[in-house]
Amino acid sequence: MIYEYAVEPELVVAWGKDRADYRYFCEQFGLGTARIMAEFPKLKNWRRQFRQAAEGADPTRELPRITALFTLLIERRVRRDGYDYDGVFSWLENVESENGRQSFQAILARTNPRHHAKVLAPGFAETNPLWKVEKQSYCSRRAQDMAELVGSMLSNCSTVHFIDPYFGPENPRFRRPLEAFINVIATQRCCRPAIDTITVHTSDRANFAFFRQTCQNQLQHRISAGARLVFQRWKQRDGGEKLHNRYILTDIGGVKFDPGLDDGNEGETVEVIVLERNLYEKHWNDYVENPAFDPAESPFEITGTRRGGFTAVTSLP
Repeated sequence: MIYEYAVEPELVVAWGKDRADYRYFCEQFGLGTARIMAEFPKLKNWRRQFRQAAEGADPTRELPRITALFTLLIERRVRRDGYDYDGVFSWLENVESENGRQSFQAILARTNPRHHAKVLAPGFAETNPLWKVEKQSYCSRRAQDMAELVGSMLSNCSTVHFIDPYFGPENPRFRRPLEAFINVIATQRCCRPAIDTITVHTSDRANFAFFRQTCQNQLQHRISAGARLVFQRWKQRDGGEKLHNRYILTDIGGVKFDPGLDDGNEGETVEVIVLERNLYEKHWNDYVENPAFDPAESPFEITGTRRGGFTAVTSLP
């Protein structure tokens, strides 16, 4: 639902110089959209190329638009580890090489001299499948299908928060999707930095001792070895927000699941919608930055023991 795009610095400048392109691409990238820019190369190098390309832009008409695009694109980025960037070669040659190591959703560049299948040059059709990604979709309410639908977001993000006030670890229909989501994180994060935090936010509906022990008994052996899940239970404040809706929030955006993050019966479907910026910022604030709920108790964590690769969480949130 949220995809990684490599964007040529010189192309961004060209977008900013054209009023129509500026308006269009401002709506296509950033929080609340399905497209996030890849940090390739490292930001300081991308910034240098961008500034060089922007030299000579009209300071009154063009430069404000160019600067606004730059700010939007670097606000949230998909980061990569372990790649080589050879300054002898062009940005496009480097990014085509990196695509062979770990594929981008698409590469946006001014030209496509080698007719690379992933490169989209100006004039591409909006219906091109590399560009036409959905902000709203649905799938069968089965754990694996739910995880696959948000796989691009989970494999590109650096922080994950699962919000489900009704999560019950004693019930397999809640455990199966959580396990599937974590499996995506564990297996599809090639060339990505370590996940900083995986947190499950829920309510205090169940007895705490029962909830904690059940999480330990039912999840530890189902989660990849080294994976550390933090559980935070919340209580609704008098006159405050209601604990009800289900979301997955990450550093690059978030989605709402309706009717829930638990799986269902054969034939049922679940709708998944990318949160617009204002809603994402509200829910991120309510659960992460400045909680709108009172903690039921201190958070606790469990560590997975199932064999399989995973980059361990380094600290509590």
